[in-house]
Amino acid sequence: MTKETYDVIIVGGGFGGIYHLIHLRNLGLKCKLIEAESDLGGTWYWNTYPGARVDSEIPIYEFTLPELWKGWTWTERFPGWQELQAYFAYVDDKLNLHKDCRFNSRVTHTHWDDQLHVWHLACDGKDGIYKATARHLIMCMGFASKPYTPKLKGLETFQGEWSHTARWPKEGIKTSGKRVGVIGTGASGVQVIQEIGRHVEHLTVFQRTPNLAIPMSQYRVSEQVQDHFKPVYEDIYRKLPTTFGSLPFDWIPRPMMKDSGEEREATFQTLWNRGGFHFWLANYQDLLRDKASNDAVYAFWRKKVSERIKDPKKRELLAPPVAPHPFGCKRPCQELHFYEVFNQDNVDLVDISLNPILEITPKGVKTKEKEYELDVLILATVELDIGFDTYTGAFMDLDLRGLNGETIQDHWRDRTTTYLGMTIDNFPNLYFVHGPQGPAPCNAPTCVEIQGSWVIQTIEYLRQHGITKFTPTSHAALTYKRHIDSLFNATLFPLTKSLHNCANVAEKEDKANNYFGGVSVYKQEIMEEIERGYPGFQREALRMARL
Repeated sequence: MTKETYDVIIVGGGFGGIYHLIHLRNLGLKCKLIEAESDLGGTWYWNTYPGARVDSEIPIYEFTLPELWKGWTWTERFPGWQELQAYFAYVDDKLNLHKDCRFNSRVTHTHWDDQLHVWHLACDGKDGIYKATARHLIMCMGFASKPYTPKLKGLETFQGEWSHTARWPKEGIKTSGKRVGVIGTGASGVQVIQEIGRHVEHLTVFQRTPNLAIPMSQYRVSEQVQDHFKPVYEDIYRKLPTTFGSLPFDWIPRPMMKDSGEEREATFQTLWNRGGFHFWLANYQDLLRDKASNDAVYAFWRKKVSERIKDPKKRELLAPPVAPHPFGCKRPCQELHFYEVFNQDNVDLVDISLNPILEITPKGVKTKEKEYELDVLILATVELDIGFDTYTGAFMDLDLRGLNGETIQDHWRDRTTTYLGMTIDNFPNLYFVHGPQGPAPCNAPTCVEIQGSWVIQTIEYLRQHGITKFTPTSHAALTYKRHIDSLFNATLFPLTKSLHNCANVAEKEDKANNYFGGVSVYKQEIMEEIERGYPGFQREALRMARL
């Protein structure tokens, strides 16, 4: 079998993979993008469950290349999955990406060759085994590409239809007129519940932890309105990397308690009315650091939500008197009419923190108290640790071997270490974006472009200086780990079990999984690494005698 040789191999066909392919091709590098599925889109290839849509508003959830945004218009403030798939098809057609992509190819192993300073990669696909070699390897698998479903006793016996929201069948599942159960009120749970709730015969929602959802305030956006604002798009895009959450707005630059109660209430109401993430990331600067400030935000949130829920028992479960966790330390889901669904007579809410699920039966779901008969069962995020094995999960599924044949599983056995949230000590010439120990919260395309720009500048620097092996030092990685732990511990995030500390996966210990200093500061720090000549890296030039 002939091995194909490249300058760079990119794994993953979402925003990250596409960004790198576009810009590395422009530098004249020979690249290949490898995607496990049959098309581009990343998370939006699979996230096609009822109601699935992005929670970043236009025009920030797209590439910032003028040749792309000038010719594209959306129809809604927060686009749905169908429109997002159409956008990726537009990008592909506009830039002819397909010619440098290989689809239906799942990477089985990637091994570093320290004699030749290259990565050897193998894929398993529909047309057999594919092998390739590259000097550089960029992993763009996303932070939530590996769905995680714990062993649910009896799931295989269920006689109805069932699906994980992250692997929704392309042909769909009919829910209209059916008895449907949804396990989970996480992000996908909220979206699917509000979408199907009006059409099912009966809906049973199994909830362990309430979602502190905030108003999306969705509306249609005409082509004329977008054309009117396109002259300021570049100003918007320049602002994104300068804010904490890579959004076109930022914290109120003062502690909450500096304002009077009346002033705070007025501010909360203004942010609430704006919709989107304003109530979260345009709030007071100490929201995620000060318990009293956080409690004040939760009290306002509870008041607003409680007004919409008629049944007092459901109200206590959906908006409890005591916050289940600090507000905003789990990414708030944006909802349209989620709470109104629970005012319907055909919707039940089961508190599985007190009435746990014992097993899935042929007829439905059996809890400690009773059996709920269902025609369709939907596994959504959060509850019972259903959701994604985030950040490190996709890496741990690979046969990825670095120096001296060390596997990534062994390297990360005791703790996850990266340098700058983009490279891994002992794994030369390996880069990744939107993965472990990168910034959060963030708008995914913006963070991809910030990190991707760093990777591309670095690869070009190595090429210009004849460097063929580039590895972060263990000292640099440990120093960075201590840095992100310090940032994490200075917030309220440690008080919350979430994907930010891998607490949704039973086998993982709680640990800081992200950089919590803000996107703007993160960008400054990674650019300083370049400006200082990469002090955190060892480098080597391959001697011709070794070829």
